[in-house]
Amino acid sequence: MRNLNSKLVMDFISEQGYDSVEKTYVAYTPLENYMCIAVAESYDNETEENSARIAVEAVLTAFEKKPSLKRLREYMQYANEQMILHSTRNELKVSLTVLVSDYTRMRYASCGNTRIYILYENLFTHISKTQTNYQQMLEQDAQEPPDGEQVHNLTEFLGKEKHARVFLSKIMELTEGSTILFATSNLWGRLSEIEILDAYEYTKTGREFLEILQELLLSLQEEYDQRMGSFTAAFLYIEKTFKEDIQKKKKRKRLLILIAAAIVVVALLVCLILLCMRALDRNQMREIEKHDQRGKRYMEYENYVKALEEYEQAVSLAEGINYKNWQYLERKRELSETVTDREALLILHQEAEAAFLSGEYEKAEKLYTQVQKEAAYQQFSSLAQNAGKKLEEIVARIQVLQQISLGDMYDSTQDYEEALLHYQRALNELTKIIDLELQGDVQAKIFGIRQKQKEAVQAEEEAKKAEEEAKQAEEEAKQEAAKQKAEEEAEQKAAAADRAVIKINTLLVNANSALDEGRTARARELYQQALSRYNKFTGSSEDADKLFQELTALGQAITEAEVKAKEEARETRIAQAAQYAIQAKEAARGGDSNTALALYQKALAIYQELNIWDEKTEAVYDAIDELENGTRQNPDDAQADGQSKAQGQSEEQNEPQE
Repeated sequence: MRNLNSKLVMDFISEQGYDSVEKTYVAYTPLENYMCIAVAESYDNETEENSARIAVEAVLTAFEKKPSLKRLREYMQYANEQMILHSTRNELKVSLTVLVSDYTRMRYASCGNTRIYILYENLFTHISKTQTNYQQMLEQDAQEPPDGEQVHNLTEFLGKEKHARVFLSKIMELTEGSTILFATSNLWGRLSEIEILDAYEYTKTGREFLEILQELLLSLQEEYDQRMGSFTAAFLYIEKTFKEDIQKKKKRKRLLILIAAAIVVVALLVCLILLCMRALDRNQMREIEKHDQRGKRYMEYENYVKALEEYEQAVSLAEGINYKNWQYLERKRELSETVTDREALLILHQEAEAAFLSGEYEKAEKLYTQVQKEAAYQQFSSLAQNAGKKLEEIVARIQVLQQISLGDMYDSTQDYEEALLHYQRALNELTKIIDLELQGDVQAKIFGIRQKQKEAVQAEEEAKKAEEEAKQAEEEAKQEAAKQKAEEEAEQKAAAADRAVIKINTLLVNANSALDEGRTARARELYQQALSRYNKFTGSSEDADKLFQELTALGQAITEAEVKAKEEARETRIAQAAQYAIQAKEAARGGDSNTALALYQKALAIYQELNIWDEKTEAVYDAIDELENGTRQNPDDAQADGQSKAQGQSEEQNEPQE
């Protein structure tokens, strides 16, 4: 009925090319209500029969038994089983595309690299995707176009021992005046979409279109002297589609709705009976899960107070679970443990926050470290990141408080310049955190120091003025004033020496702290500052000897740390080069010469960087020469081997990532 009231015109061409047997095959079966078209291409070493024909006939046989738009996957799997059964002499490998239509709609399935083009008014309305490395490179948005050889590098095909992964299209409406082109890899891999459109534009019939495509392929073969194997192009023109009876369709739809409603009612009754039997536990677990979901959402929004409230309610509900009831026992235990652990994590975070706000930074650091580890274990990345930021802020605050303490110490000794230096360092550290109150306190201290400096300058100016005014009156006390001045100078010199000792000791303490934390460069910088101050030191010899011993010990420790760091970096690079060599050797064993060469080049670059010219470097050179000689010996054999190893190509592509 549908076949008589529609008109779908089918035509095709097929060439054997330079293959010993034809490697492509196309066939179609029009039934009364359905039509099936199958196009296949084989990639095996079978020379006595066309395995593509076996796959097409298997699909059409399965279609004739159960024609439907929803059974394409079954048709493909049946064809895969037939490929396996016929793999007696050689392992059969076939790409296959199947299209099924009810003369109103269509749906297709594909496995491998055969392709479908749908054209309407000289435009492509749909182009199917292939299961090849070529398609993967296109989807990765590579800067350079994929190599044409990747067209035949299949990631999926029929003939596998396990179920083949098949692409199923959605159901599409047939459009009158549209054209469906079926193409094997030797056609679409050599002709661009623009060339196909140009050939379609200047033809009046499907036969002319197919002949132009054939002429284009043959001209490419003659122009570039390329040996071309089998290819097939099939043409389906949608001249008229079957128009369904709308009223009949509505009646069928209403009937389906009634049947579905009846099924739903029966299912609801069964569900209600089951829900009544297990309502208590399920409702309780649902409430717990609801609180759990809310708690997780609050944790994602970093609202930990609300999250803790939700988990407290969840734990309270979990404590009332009836474990004597055997239903959902494992799930109830798991749910109870989950919400209990999350409540404990939030309580720990609350304690850490309290310690941080009260200024107990050492306690807060320990608690935040536990929070970070537990949050990472429970997969709360936002909380783990928050704890990590808090740990960084605690370190910064400790540095700020140390600088403020040093500034206060120098302020108490009236060494205003050094006090200003430490207060300014504290202000610089405060740029890493946001604490306006502490920043205001430091700025107030800086302002107070500068006011003291101004007052000292004013007092000094007033003293000079008073000294000039009273100079004549104090002529008799010159000797006494000179003596007093000498004593003051001696005291100032002693105070300056004490300040220098304090500065150098401060630099040494900071340098040792930086060295203990692994910041060797910072330790070297502080050591150089301390050494510079020591060279200008004019204090007592006892203080000088003590400082010299501390400087010598610090310099030796820094030098040893730098030497150790360089040796560790060198050993790490040598181990990385050895790892590259091992990976290259494994890639070469698997037949991936390009990856092996790239890895050997990386290892060789590291040896050259480290100026290593021993047997390891010579071994890398020998391996590179062996790989380069092996890839140049017989490219035709390499191509044949590539076809026989198509089954494992998908796994080999994932090996570099692993």
